[in-house]
Amino acid sequence: MSGESSKIGPVGGIARTTPLRSVASETAAQPARAPEQLRTAPDSLPAARLIRLTSSLATQAPPVDVARVAALRTAIANGSYGVHPAIIASAMIDFHTGGA
Repeated sequence: MSGESSKIGPVGGIARTTPLRSVASETAAQPARAPEQLRTAPDSLPAARLIRLTSSLATQAPPVDVARVAALRTAIANGSYGVHPAIIASAMIDFHTGGA
């Protein structure tokens, strides 16, 4: 990259004319917080519960309607499964517009 590091060139018709802040110098200039100003960490118990829950859900197989899958496979294999684009399109529109 060439040019000055303290300015940003035109982006979307806007140009920065003020220098960028230096994060290191600002954090060094700020006084240290007193212990009463620091927030205590929230109780980790709910987080631990969520971690256990996600872990147990990740190890479970997804729910599958085996009978429905078998029926669809049979219908596809014997050629009786029909695709109806109008019904599919209507269901997609209902889904994306919050309909029933």
